[in-house]
This record gives sequence, C-alpha cells and structure tokens, in this order.
Amino acid sequence: MSTPGSPDGQQPGVNHFAETVQRDIGSDRVSLDKGSTEQFANPGLPQDQDAYGYPASQLEPQYPGPQYPGPQYPGPQYPGAQYPAGQYPSGQYPMTGYPQPYGRSGQSAARGVILGLAIACVIALVIGCVVVWKKVSDSSDSTVETTTAQVGNPQPGPTTTTTVVDPEAKAARDLASSSASDTTYMRSNSDNRWAAQVSAKWPGLYAEGRTWDNASIYSEYLSMKQRYPNVRLLRSADWPVFTEKHWWVIVSAQQFSTPSSALSWCVSQSLDKDHCFAKFISSTSGPDGSTLYQR
Repeated sequence: MSTPGSPDGQQPGVNHFAETVQRDIGSDRVSLDKGSTEQFANPGLPQDQDAYGYPASQLEPQYPGPQYPGPQYPGPQYPGAQYPAGQYPSGQYPMTGYPQPYGRSGQSAARGVILGLAIACVIALVIGCVVVWKKVSDSSDSTVETTTAQVGNPQPGPTTTTTVVDPEAKAARDLASSSASDTTYMRSNSDNRWAAQVSAKWPGLYAEGRTWDNASIYSEYLSMKQRYPNVRLLRSADWPVFTEKHWWVIVSAQQFSTPSSALSWCVSQSLDKDHCFAKFISSTSGPDGSTLYQR
C-alpha cells in the first residue's frame, strides 16, 4: 500500500534520485545542486575553450573598467514642500515644484482689455468709412442730378451790354447840357450887361497851335471855371449879339457896369486883346456896338 504523496514501492524519507542527481564522471562532475560552485567542464578540452572548442576570449568580450562613469545627479534641488498635517483641508493643497510667475492673471486681463479696445477701434473705423462713403455717394448723386438739370434746362445768364462811348459825342452832350444851364442863369441874372469874353471856339478850329474839338473845348471850359469867377458857357446861336451861330463862347459874368471895367479886369488877369475883351450880353439887342477890344 502506497503512502500518499509518494509513488508506490518507495519508502518515505529516502531520496531515490540521489544517485542520478550527482554522479562521478571521470575526473569532472556536473552538479545540479544550486549551492554548488562547480562548473561544467568537458574532459579532454583546454581550460580556455568552451564545450564546442571556441576560445572563451572570442565568446566573452573583455571590457575594461568603466571609462565613462554613469551620470551623477545631485539630489533634488527643490525638496518637496513640507506641510504640517491637517493644515490644509482635503482636496486643497498648494502646488509644489516651481512657483508660478507673478502677475500672470493681471497680464491676461490687460491683454483682454487691449484686444477689446483694438476690436472696438476696428469696428469704429469700419463704421466711419461706411458713413463717409455714404455721404460722398449722396453728394455725387446730387451733383450729377444738378448737372443733368442744368444741361437739360439751361438757365439764361445775366445779359451784359457793352457800350462803346465816343469821347467826342459825349463831350458834345456835356457842352450842350452845361450851355443850357448857364444860359438860364445869364438870362435871369446878367441879361443886357457887360461881361469879359475869355474864349470862343468851335469844333475843327485851328488856333493856338492845335485843332479844337468838342472834347478839348469842354476841357477848357472846366479849367476856366476853376481859374476865374462866375464863368459861364454860352452857345452863340442862343444870343443875337453874335454873328456866327456855331461858336462855344466862355465869359466871366461879373455884371460889369461899363465896357471899360471889363477891360480893366482883363488887364489885371494878364490876358491880351486876343484872349480877353468886353462883350455886351443881351437876348434882345443885335451885334452892333456889342464888342470893345483892348488898345
């Protein structure tokens, strides 16, 4: 009968495999004992060859001692933070390791503000461009409409009349106007009285080195009005005391009582007999006895 845990026919406490575990093989032995230090050796081979006849130096490379020692790392420069037990509640522990840079949240907020301002500026610029474009477009449309209306319905411009004035004709009108007013004065104040005649001209007369015309006669009249007292312009056709009817006569009507007093005034003005003499002005008398010259 067999014992449990052991094969039949074997006695308990006896190692039946001891003979096969360790056997003497010539001078060399193979030990399967884990505590044994004996190595397997093939009898008949040199000690420096393996079981297959290869030199042991070819199979096991020989390395010198470490030329490059392994990297040496110092201990942690930043030891873990030590916090007393129970100081922080569960789930709320400070971050360890490198501290976070200061002001990061402030910088983020500043960047957000700057980004918002930039977006607002862009929107304002776009709105301004749209408004300007709208105004320019409206102005261009109104200009086109105004131009079209003007082209379709041209409005008459102001009429400009250019009048070419003839100096001679104007001087003739001035002579006639002045003569008319002076004749009225003489008939009211100096009719049938002596006067000093200082000039008598007509247009086309050559005298004193020139040919006279209406303009030059009127200019002389204006000059004498400034030089002598009470100078008047008369047309010879309006007075019967003159024999020629186309003269413009200039007199100084000072109401002289005699012809001699008129001549005395001519001398006092240094006027010779060809440029000053006594003339009787009357609207009823004839030319006889109406003229007295200097001697």
